[in-house]
Amino acid sequence: MSRRIWKNGKLLPESEAVQSLYDSGSMYGDSTFSMLRSFNKETFKLDAHINRILDACKFLQLDCPYNFYQLRQAHFDLVNANRHEFADDDEYRTFINVSRGPLPLYSEILTCQPIVTITIYPLRWVLRGQSRFYTTGRPAVITSQRAIPSRYLENKVKHHCRLSSRMAELEAKRSDPDAWPLLTGDDGFITEGTGANFFIVKRDRLFTSETKDCLRGISRNFIFGLARQYDIDCRERRFDAYDAITADEGFYTATPFCIMPCTRINGQEIGKGKVGPMTKFLMEKWEEAVNCWWRDQARRWDEN
Repeated sequence: MSRRIWKNGKLLPESEAVQSLYDSGSMYGDSTFSMLRSFNKETFKLDAHINRILDACKFLQLDCPYNFYQLRQAHFDLVNANRHEFADDDEYRTFINVSRGPLPLYSEILTCQPIVTITIYPLRWVLRGQSRFYTTGRPAVITSQRAIPSRYLENKVKHHCRLSSRMAELEAKRSDPDAWPLLTGDDGFITEGTGANFFIVKRDRLFTSETKDCLRGISRNFIFGLARQYDIDCRERRFDAYDAITADEGFYTATPFCIMPCTRINGQEIGKGKVGPMTKFLMEKWEEAVNCWWRDQARRWDEN
């Protein structure tokens, strides 16, 4: 049996994970989404992801036909329907997407109602080839492509209006095929990566961008929780390229890879150009918290 998806209340073959060309999400980026992962086959922070989706729907005036409990059950049902598709050492990646549906202009040929889909696939697809950067660190490029200011597009909503992110990725790759971008706002302060928050360490203090400049990432919040647990001074603060390049350490956070060390920005080493002690400590404590040694997992996936 092939993988199944969940779409507007039904479990369907993965081949039916399709969207109309006339969908408002395709034509305007008019949709919200969240992407999750498992640790030891258990979904990480499912409730937080669903709550963020529903908050985004409310802000976007997108009438999601399912409440928190229904979406939660739908996710459980989808995972259970696909457990046989994943080997013992596999983890899964799930993707919840809520679109406004086809534009009213096309009501003659299509039903114009919100479309909610949840899909699932192996996490190793996302992490393929990434494990070496847990040890070496990943380079970053501060791109000329800016982040869209929050006064124009609300950055608390995880939406599909992401052309600025794609252009930043292409620019960074021209400098270094391994590089990830760092975007800045019009005022020059670093906001986030493309799909990841960014932290710097300076004199044993941990800093990340203010929420007016970046998405309130689920993994970002988890780092704050670890910092409180282990008495690490962690705070929001605006910082620019100078602050990032002269920091002692830097790292990205996002759901699939958890923590990705950053050891160079614009070709210049951060600190000693190696994964720093604070970053290593937080990676270890994250693994302990979820009882899953995800760095070793990623290495095994790259070896097989």
